[in-house]
Amino acid sequence: MHRYELAVLKAVESRSATIEEIAEKAGISMDAVLWAVEGLKKEGLVEVTKVESEKAEISSEGARYTSEGLPEERLLGRIVSSKVKVGSLNDEERIGLQWAKKKGYLTIESGVLKITAKGKDAGKMKDPDREALESLKENGGEIAELGKGSEQQISNLKARKLISVKKKEIVAEVSITGKGLKKLKETGEDESIRSLDKGMITKGTWKGRKFSEYDVEVDVDREEVAVRHPLRNLMNEIRAAYLGLGFSEVSGPIIEPAFRVFDALFMPQDHPARDVQDTFYLKHPSSIPIADKEYMERVKKEHTSAWKQEWSEAEAERAVLRTHATSVSGRYVNEVAKGLKNGKDYQFPLKLFSIGRVFRNENIDYKHLTDYYNIDGIIIGKRLMLSHLFSTMIDFFGAMGIEVKFKPAYFPFVEPGVEMYGYSEVANEWIEIGGSGILRSQVTGIDRKSVNVLAWGIGMERILLMKKGNIESITELYGNSIGWLRKARL
Repeated sequence: MHRYELAVLKAVESRSATIEEIAEKAGISMDAVLWAVEGLKKEGLVEVTKVESEKAEISSEGARYTSEGLPEERLLGRIVSSKVKVGSLNDEERIGLQWAKKKGYLTIESGVLKITAKGKDAGKMKDPDREALESLKENGGEIAELGKGSEQQISNLKARKLISVKKKEIVAEVSITGKGLKKLKETGEDESIRSLDKGMITKGTWKGRKFSEYDVEVDVDREEVAVRHPLRNLMNEIRAAYLGLGFSEVSGPIIEPAFRVFDALFMPQDHPARDVQDTFYLKHPSSIPIADKEYMERVKKEHTSAWKQEWSEAEAERAVLRTHATSVSGRYVNEVAKGLKNGKDYQFPLKLFSIGRVFRNENIDYKHLTDYYNIDGIIIGKRLMLSHLFSTMIDFFGAMGIEVKFKPAYFPFVEPGVEMYGYSEVANEWIEIGGSGILRSQVTGIDRKSVNVLAWGIGMERILLMKKGNIESITELYGNSIGWLRKARL
C-alpha cells in the first residue's frame, strides 16, 4: 500500500472526514488525498460521499456591471435628476428599462419614464442582483456561499447572460469500510518507488524494487497555464498578414492637433464628425502648435478654395484624442510629397500599415466602443487604381479567413470612396469593417496623374466578429474575467 493511501486510512480510521480535514491530519496535499481516495475506493477500502456543487462564471458584461452598476440602477439615477423620454434611451438604457419595469421600479406615462414607490426605495440601496453578482466575484463564483434566498437573483443573472453556471460533483466526505479497517491492521507502508532521482540511478538502488502505478483518471485540480490575450493574438496575425504582403509597420502619437486628424485629411472645420459629440477634446493640453507652417499653409489654401469658408488656425490646433490612425499615414504621405518636390527618387510602391488605439464618443453596443484598435494602411505608387485596393484587401482578409465585399461610399479625404463589409455569423449580417479609397490630391499634395495613394482603415476588434465560433460582442474583449480569458479560443 502506498504511503498516501495508508495516511488516508489512518486519517479516517476513527471517523469520516472531508478532503480538507484528511489533508491537514495526514500532512499531505489535497491532490495527494484525492489520488489516494480514488485508489482506495476502487479496492473497496473507503466509501465516498459526493455532493453536487454549482459554480458561476461571470461574463465580461457582468464584471463591468459590478463596478459601474446595473443598467437599471444607472437609469434610475438619471431619472432622479432629469426628465427622461423613452425615445432618448441608448441601447444599454433600454436593457435597463426592461429590467426596471420587470422589477416594478418604473412605469411609462405618455412616453416619459416615471419612478414608482418601489423604485424610489430601490434607488436608496444596492440592487439585489448586483449584490449577488459582487458576492460571486468575491468568492470565486461559489453559488452555495450566497446562502438561501438567492435563487431569484441567480435566475435573473443567468437569464441576462451575466453568469453561466456549471455543475460539478465534489467529494464531500470519506469514510473507512470494514475491509479498510482490516487492511489497515495487516499492512504497512508501501516501499515501492514513486519517483526516480539521480542517486537511485547512479547507485542502482532501484533494482529489484516495485514501482508505483499511476492512475491517469484520478480527479485532480486543473493547472491553468498562461495564455496571450485574444487581441494580442489577432495583432500578431494581422502583422504576419501585412508583412507577408510586403508592408512595413509605422506608428504615431495618440494625442494630436485637430489639424492632423481632420484638416490635413480635407475635412472641413464645420464637419459634424469634429463636434464634441463625436470627438474627445483635451483640456490639458488644450492646443498643440502646428510646427510645419508650409504644410499648414497648403492645407489652409485647399480648405478656403474648396469649402469657401474661413479657416481657423486656433481650431486646427485644438488637442484631440485621435479618432483614426490615418493621421499616422498622413505624416508619411506628406514626407513623400516633400521628397518628390525636392527631386528625391522613390522605389514605388511604398506599402505601410499601422495598428493603434483610437477614440470616438460612441454609444457602446456589440460592434461599437469608445476606444478601440484601428488598422490603417496605405500604398503609394504610380498608376494605382481601385482594382489594386480590392486585390490587396481580398488578400489581407483572406489571410484572416474572412470574405469581404465592397460598396461605394463618401469620405471627405478620398475619391472614389469605398466601404468594406465582412459577414458575421453571430449577427447574421454583413457588418462594416472599414472605409477605403484613393486619397484626394488636396490631401497628398501630389498630382494624381504622376503618383497616387490607396488608403484604408479597419476596426480591428470587428474582425473577431467575423471569425467562426468567437465573440458575440466586442465588449467581451475588455472584461476582467480570468475565467473567460482561460477559455477563449479566438
